[in-house]
Amino acid sequence: MIDDIYVENFVKRERNAANSLFTVCSIALCIVLIVFINVIPILLGLNVIFFTGVISFGLGFLCFLINRRQNVEYETSITNDNFTVSRILGETKRELLADFNIKECKRIAPVTGDNFDSDYKEASLHLNATRYKDFERTDSNWYCFVESDGIKYIVVFEFQDKMYKAFRRYNPRNTQFMRIVEKKEDEE
Repeated sequence: MIDDIYVENFVKRERNAANSLFTVCSIALCIVLIVFINVIPILLGLNVIFFTGVISFGLGFLCFLINRRQNVEYETSITNDNFTVSRILGETKRELLADFNIKECKRIAPVTGDNFDSDYKEASLHLNATRYKDFERTDSNWYCFVESDGIKYIVVFEFQDKMYKAFRRYNPRNTQFMRIVEKKEDEE
């Protein structure tokens, strides 16, 4: 009897200097706009504090929502021969980015493999589901090269050893061989 395979991996995108700068600048701009909106009517002698308060609250809430969307997570999951990649924005909104059958993959290999550069150039879409905006060229990052409806795309993801079993079971010919070293516990 063949066991079902289910592997799930969550990866939180690391914030870089550009994201931090965007957060600081958006908060500073929001504060300046709120002060401007509230001070100008007072200087002109207008009694519209309720309207400026509502606008100020709206700007603050908009700033909060925009900065919350900077928190991005990626979920890669394998259920038997189905590979799914989703993006989670602000810890609430889930967007399905890719959903394909492992049997459809032309190649499954680490990004350090020989064919990665040619596959990357050949693909028209590139999906990076790793923790860094520019993924690292290490053995811990793998990719699937898929052609679906005439569109070629690459999905780069963080590899787990449990995924290899599914790749070899459902697409052994196009999965790069990997030596699995079993860890032995020290005998006392």
